[in-house]
Amino acid sequence: MLKKIILSSLLGTGSFVYANINVMVSILPQQTFVEKIGGDKVHVTTMVKPGSDPHSYEPKPSQMIALSQAKLYFPIRIEFENAWLPKFKEHNAQMQFVEMTQGVKFLKMPTHTNELQNLSGLPFEWTGAFDLKKGEYRWSFAKVGGKYADPKMKFLMIKAGTQDEDLIELYENEAKLLFETAQSTAKDDDSIDANKKTYSLTFDETQNQTIFKLSIQEDGTYLFFTEHMPFEFEDKEHFLKDLAGNDIEPVQTKPESNGGHHHHHGGVDPHTWTAPSNVKIMAKNIYETLIKIDIKNSAYYKKNYETFLEEIEQTDKKIKEIFTTVPQGSKFMVFHPSWGYFANEYGLVQLSIEVEGKEPKPKTLRKIIDKARQENIKAVFTQQEFSEKSAKALARELGIKVIKETPLAKEWSSNLLKMVNAIANTN
Repeated sequence: MLKKIILSSLLGTGSFVYANINVMVSILPQQTFVEKIGGDKVHVTTMVKPGSDPHSYEPKPSQMIALSQAKLYFPIRIEFENAWLPKFKEHNAQMQFVEMTQGVKFLKMPTHTNELQNLSGLPFEWTGAFDLKKGEYRWSFAKVGGKYADPKMKFLMIKAGTQDEDLIELYENEAKLLFETAQSTAKDDDSIDANKKTYSLTFDETQNQTIFKLSIQEDGTYLFFTEHMPFEFEDKEHFLKDLAGNDIEPVQTKPESNGGHHHHHGGVDPHTWTAPSNVKIMAKNIYETLIKIDIKNSAYYKKNYETFLEEIEQTDKKIKEIFTTVPQGSKFMVFHPSWGYFANEYGLVQLSIEVEGKEPKPKTLRKIIDKARQENIKAVFTQQEFSEKSAKALARELGIKVIKETPLAKEWSSNLLKMVNAIANTN
């Protein structure tokens, strides 16, 4: 009798599921994908709940309990996993981890330099001003997704003679001329110590990280001009540190940041599930994993897998039909750049508002508004997971709509079609 009571209690709490495969995923669309194929043979728990920011989410105690009972976890490369997956592995050493995006071709995370802020024709994407003490520092470049964002990069250091609030703009023309002069080559473990000398940094393809020594000869404010955004080369740690391992943050940047460290994706766009072709790859990974874990139900999983593939095909077909009225290369504006794979799949261009995961400062927002006006943008898309402040300011000035859509909805197919119709109706 006591055993029956205990079992009933466990089943009632949902903390234990008898005879099912307990599966953990990070976001709701993944839950749908696993349930489509696993059916009633799986019990899926999702970490990031509706309305939560998947970049900074922290699991709740109840989720950690579910995790301790899970047999399988499907990571999808979103940012909170960077910090938490090692902890999950410690919490449940028996749990199997299978990368759901294995085989997906990743895109680089777009920056404002790509679409909105590179309006000046300058040869560098990013500038950072740092207040540095005399001494040694380390500037690191890491592979992201198994490769460097670029095999080499131009890099320039200028010691500033002023601390003006428009410091970066004062030195841009000089930096542009220096970028066009002869360059000194620097490789892994080389020192960068010359003021007003352009370096061509070459990254070591045999290593996951290339580190350069930054030698500062005297206290002062130093400007660094880089051909690419340094965040494209960040994996799990900040790019600039002192020898004690402390992060060194800029006092000014261009593109602007609101201060503090930002939410970024290490240069890789993690929003892979917005493209049907990628979801097919994920479905295959789920199917192949389940038939290995649960061989006796292989036929069941195969039938569900084939049914889901047909649903993906039909979704893709409907999207293409709706987009017959939308010209290739059409632009749509979002706050957070979550729709890059979707845009790439259907020949569209995504423009974003946020800067390094933050609301843009007024001067940057002005440039974004001008760009939106120039491109005849008729709506701006926001998500419940992020602030709407700057999006609403832009919409008010241009007299356009703010439309709330999220790529994180559980109903993947209908949600994608909802976004498609919204874009088609505002073009």
